[in-house]
Amino acid sequence: MAPDFKIRPARRGDRAALAELLRDYGYPNAADTNTMLWVFKHPEIDLFVAVDALDRPVGYVSLSLRPQLRLSGRIATIDEFVVHTEWLARGVSEALLQAALDRSQSMGAKRVELSTREKSPLGAEFWAGHGFDKIDNAVMRLASLEKR
Repeated sequence: MAPDFKIRPARRGDRAALAELLRDYGYPNAADTNTMLWVFKHPEIDLFVAVDALDRPVGYVSLSLRPQLRLSGRIATIDEFVVHTEWLARGVSEALLQAALDRSQSMGAKRVELSTREKSPLGAEFWAGHGFDKIDNAVMRLASLEKR
């Protein structure tokens, strides 16, 4: 049976739906128009959406591709990976991940990284099941910027 969704590059008209997905994930002020346009135009960011049969976004992945000196090449980072809870068990997560991995490979990335929350709806098992290894790493943030 064919899936009832498809993966496509994000478009400007997807902004409201992506903002709604982020609100559902606990980010009520995310995806403002200026930032969304910045992401769409950025030459080192790819944004893929999963859309239902009516072309409404039900998930997305944001992928950054940039050079890194220590790798002597390009690194890909999955910056955001969001899937509506009703679509989690329908293959959307796998299809979005595959779109990101295909793009990473086509761009010659030497590494693909991501950070995930401990209580992510997908969980570490999803990422491990797709070949990702947990590394000894800690995400550190500059607190003074977070408070603005």
